[in-house]
Amino acid sequence: MASTTRAVSLVAPSGAPVDLEVPDAFGEFRWFGTTRFSGPHLSRQFFLAPLGQHRAIPTHVLPGATERVQPMRGYDAVVYEARDRSESALVLAGPHHEATTWFGGPAPDLMGVSTMLTSFRYEDGPRGAALTAASPLLVSQPDVALIGHSEAATLIVRRSVDVLPSLPEWSGLALPGGELWRAGRLLDDRAAALAPDSPHRWRFILAGDSLAMDLVLLGPESGRAATSMSEDQVVDALGTLTGRWTA
Repeated sequence: MASTTRAVSLVAPSGAPVDLEVPDAFGEFRWFGTTRFSGPHLSRQFFLAPLGQHRAIPTHVLPGATERVQPMRGYDAVVYEARDRSESALVLAGPHHEATTWFGGPAPDLMGVSTMLTSFRYEDGPRGAALTAASPLLVSQPDVALIGHSEAATLIVRRSVDVLPSLPEWSGLALPGGELWRAGRLLDDRAAALAPDSPHRWRFILAGDSLAMDLVLLGPESGRAATSMSEDQVVDALGTLTGRWTA
């Protein structure tokens, strides 16, 4: 039976439009993202998520953390700091999504946060949030990814040019969405024993003209039920996985 698909239209953390055709066989994905910035006196990574994830910081991640909110144009800058000041985080909370970065120490003061935020532009919308450098000639944005999570799988989407150096030298299986490779997952002995001779032991990497997608099926090694799909059925479903990352 042919795999049915759903169209997904997203905005990458870099602001690039990303259009995907995702097989229903892998479940309904909830989308997150990550991006890194590098430049003079600046090295920072942000994690993007649907709005509301940051509420777990003062209750579960840093219990009892202090909270400070700075209203910005189109979003709030929320600063959390642990009681002992050993850890802190900055969350850019828009109407639909949020972007979080961690400091690994005391939080910057009001002036420090305001100064740092002059380095970035944050734009939020229903399809995703874009966090970009205010001065792209001085600050690069080398690592950008969209990450889809479902009950059955994790799907990581990146630009092809960022993934090409890590692809195998030999040709992959030709599919409509690009070339497909299979690579072993890094599982410890216990996790590997829970998923013997099954699709859960592999990562499936599909690289096309503009984007590359890395799929992992979640099973007993992740505390989930084993997939009912054979490896051939997984490959058939991947034959309907396509996408385009518009620069």
